[in-house]
Amino acid sequence: MNKLNESDLSVTLNINYRDKVITPSQAEILKLILETKSQNKVAQLLDIPPSTVNIQLKRLEAKLGVNLAYASPAGTVLSEEAYQIVKYYTAIKERVSKTKFIACGFVSGEVGKILFDDVLVSSFSNILKLHKSNLTDTIGIDDPYWSYRIGDPIPVAYDHFLMVSKGDFNFKNLLGVNFSAHRIVWKTLKNEKIDFRVSKVVKNPFYAIDLLEEGYSMFINKCLLRYVKKEYNIETPNFYEKTKYTINFISNEENFEENFEDLVLKKHNEIKSAGFEPIL
Repeated sequence: MNKLNESDLSVTLNINYRDKVITPSQAEILKLILETKSQNKVAQLLDIPPSTVNIQLKRLEAKLGVNLAYASPAGTVLSEEAYQIVKYYTAIKERVSKTKFIACGFVSGEVGKILFDDVLVSSFSNILKLHKSNLTDTIGIDDPYWSYRIGDPIPVAYDHFLMVSKGDFNFKNLLGVNFSAHRIVWKTLKNEKIDFRVSKVVKNPFYAIDLLEEGYSMFINKCLLRYVKKEYNIETPNFYEKTKYTINFISNEENFEENFEDLVLKKHNEIKSAGFEPIL
C-alpha cells in the first residue's frame, strides 16, 4: 500500500451568502472576473467555453437573488455584492493556506475579535470542517454542546438571549440558527409550556437579523443586539436567566490556558461592553 502524503490532501469549503451556498468554483469565477474584467479571459484561464462562464454566472445570480456583474466600457465589472463575496472568499483561502490559525463561529467571534488580531469568523459548520481537517490551533464555540464533543473547553463569557421583532413578537413564526445555542431556548420554551414554531432555520445569525424585516421574530444573542435596527422591538423574556450559556474556546497550543486567562482578564471591560458577562 502506498504511503499517504499530507500534501495530497486538501479541504474544500463552501461559503454562504444569505444562507445560499456558493461553491469554490463559482467563487473562483467571480474572483477571475474581478481580476480580468472579461468572461472570455476567464473561460481561457479555466479552459471552458465562454458560454459556460455566462451560464454559471446567471445561475448563481438566480440562486442568490442579486446581480453579480454588469457590462461597462472597461469590460465585465462585479457588483458591490459580488465584490464582497470575492473579498470574503479570498480571506478564507488566505487563512486556510496558513499552517494554523484561529477560527470562531459568528457569536464566539464577537469575543475572538476582541482577543486576537487575526481571526477567521464563519459559520460553525465551516469551523468544524476546518477543525476536523487539523487546520486550526484555536477555535471559538458558539454552543457549549459542541465544546464537550470536541475537546477540553475553556469558558470565557456568558451570553443570554433577548426577544426581537419588527412588530409584535410572534412565537409561532420564529427564526433559528444552525449550530447555535438556540437549542437552549427551544428547550426552555418547552419547559415553560409556551407554544412555539420555528418557521425558518439559517446558518448565519446576521442573515437572520436581516430576515426580521420580513416579519419573523427571533431570540437573539445579547452580544448581537448592536446589529439590530433601533426601531425594532426588544424584549427581555421572563425566563431570561434560563437562557444563560457559556462561550468557550478550545486550543491545541501548549500553555494556552494560562496565557489565555491573562489575555481575557486584560480584555475584561471590552468583553463586557460587547454584551457578554465575563467569567474570568
